[in-house]
Amino acid sequence: MNAMNRWAMFAGCTAAMALAGCASTPAPVLLTLPPAATQMAPRAAAAAAPRVLVVRRLDAPEYLLVRRVRYRADDSTLAEWPDTYWAERIEIGMSREFAAALRQRLPDWRLCEANCAEQSPVLSLHVELTRMDYVRSERRLKANVRLALSDAGRPLRPVRPEERSYAIDGDGDTPQSQARAMTELMRRVAADAALAVAAAP
Repeated sequence: MNAMNRWAMFAGCTAAMALAGCASTPAPVLLTLPPAATQMAPRAAAAAAPRVLVVRRLDAPEYLLVRRVRYRADDSTLAEWPDTYWAERIEIGMSREFAAALRQRLPDWRLCEANCAEQSPVLSLHVELTRMDYVRSERRLKANVRLALSDAGRPLRPVRPEERSYAIDGDGDTPQSQARAMTELMRRVAADAALAVAAAP
């Protein structure tokens, strides 16, 4: 076998091994949160102008603000689902689904998420997720949430600060189960936030 044939055989084997390696690499899973709000028939326009509620973007723990989807492995360890990534920044997805669920709970309010000063807002809502851990061994999402409801013109003087804990069971040992539990968390936090808004002076 001459040098040219040996080189051709080597190149062919190298290409075959590269293709085999590519074929064995799993495709990445791009994960999103399921919708938090259900479809509803449009409501008739209210006679009076709705009050405006400013809804700030949710704050989430720093250790979750990454592309890889992480879960709690034990008290001091995080782990990542294999080849699974958030399709968007998770704090943006959670803020969107929380606002959608809250909007459904407060039909007589207008929610404002940006450039709200010109709309004469009445109240301002800030939600901080101080803990949000999907405990894979328990298939359960555990979260601690701080709700801060303030006069829109005096954001540093909370009207009704509240701290709540949530435990939401997952429905399987998958990252999709974790995403569904996170959406359910957004629904429950929205329900509690709507009650706080309704009770505010």
